[in-house]
Amino acid sequence: MSPDKEAALINKRIDASFKRLINTRYQINVVFNHYSKDFNFLMYVAHPKKRSRSIPLHTVETDDLVYLESLIKRIQAHTQLTITYTGFVGEKWPSDLRPIQKASVAGDDTQYLREKNRGN
Repeated sequence: MSPDKEAALINKRIDASFKRLINTRYQINVVFNHYSKDFNFLMYVAHPKKRSRSIPLHTVETDDLVYLESLIKRIQAHTQLTITYTGFVGEKWPSDLRPIQKASVAGDDTQYLREKNRGN
């Protein structure tokens, strides 16, 4: 599938899940699954008096960061929701070599880093 079609599909699902409820936090989470080599897009919804939840939006079946970057640009052009990244420790954007995941929370992705360093 082309980046335009996948971005249109993700944006359509974002619009369907975005209810604009007061005091509710919405954000997009992109998760890199190293084992199946794909990217999962989820919408995180948190309301102070309700249970928070993640709504699956789409799975992109590639691990190509150039493809992901073009997809993210199309999504950012459509929505102003915050996009967070999980599983991208040590990965950099191909266009400007900035780190994708800014900092890791204590214990987040450290197991993957140990496995990755052990393999080298």
